[in-house]
Amino acid sequence: MLAFPLYGTVIWLAWVLGAQRDNDAVVRLLVALLGIGLGLWAWRVLRGGGARAWGIVAALALIGSALVAWPLLASESEARGKPAAATREDGEWMAYAPAKLDELTRSGRSVFVEFTAAWCVTCQVNKRLVLDRSDVRAAFADRNVALMRADWTRRDPDITRALAALGRNGVPVYVLYRPGKEPLLLPEVLQPGTVLEGLATL
Repeated sequence: MLAFPLYGTVIWLAWVLGAQRDNDAVVRLLVALLGIGLGLWAWRVLRGGGARAWGIVAALALIGSALVAWPLLASESEARGKPAAATREDGEWMAYAPAKLDELTRSGRSVFVEFTAAWCVTCQVNKRLVLDRSDVRAAFADRNVALMRADWTRRDPDITRALAALGRNGVPVYVLYRPGKEPLLLPEVLQPGTVLEGLATL
């Protein structure tokens, strides 16, 4: 019974890794996990009275898994701070940039900023159940609200500073920047009505 939550967790982690890196990284992860599984199985056979050759199989499988997975660990420091793929302009959503945010607000335009990350489950639920709704998107468009997505998947330093300025140290965070007013922070768990009420303050 415990296998199903474990499989679900592995699938989710593979998806997050793909969002952070690329498909090659996901393949490396899956091959490494397969090697670990083989190594543990061979070790169990050895412990159950199998031939010594199973010990060699177990060792080779685990060493091979480590070699396959090593580039993922070695490049982690390089990946941090780089913009993730999701920070590109995505339809109605602009990639977060402090200078662009300042430019828009100085021009008198309201801006809604979604601080999110690929590994954040709450962020993904809010996006699919609230921010992607047609009535919410229409409300943003009717009020000419600019939409920005601040993707913190790789701990972008500009986004980290923006979160700190808002008194937050994690995601999700949703902020409506309003001309002539203080920024309006919305709850972490969004409801369509909450977003529409926020837009009504413009």
